[in-house]
Amino acid sequence: MKFTYRPRILDIVVFIAGIAAVVLVATLVYSGKGGTLYVHITSPAGEWIEPLDSDKEIGVDGPLGTTFVHIEGGTAAITDSPCKNKLCISMGAVSQADQWIACLPNKVFVRIEGRAQKDVVDAAAF
Repeated sequence: MKFTYRPRILDIVVFIAGIAAVVLVATLVYSGKGGTLYVHITSPAGEWIEPLDSDKEIGVDGPLGTTFVHIEGGTAAITDSPCKNKLCISMGAVSQADQWIACLPNKVFVRIEGRAQKDVVDAAAF
């Protein structure tokens, strides 16, 4: 039994549209452009979102007092906090997407958000 298939014009249009969709999605995903990174600060007093490339000192109120988050030169760090052991200050600065710092006693959480930069090796992958 011989089976012959003759594609119709609509079959060709759907096939070309599918190929175009795959190329478009692949171009968007693998374009290599890094987006803007943002500092997202959360506390019981509210939320703040600031671009990582800005230079600011933000006072964030928590249950124990004010925690100061310093954003400068593409990094964010907690510079002063009323907590007892000051672990949040010793965590240092963060600068890459999905990195974070937390002051748990004062309920302040600082996270970097945005599109991750390509070809960045962190300590977990090394």
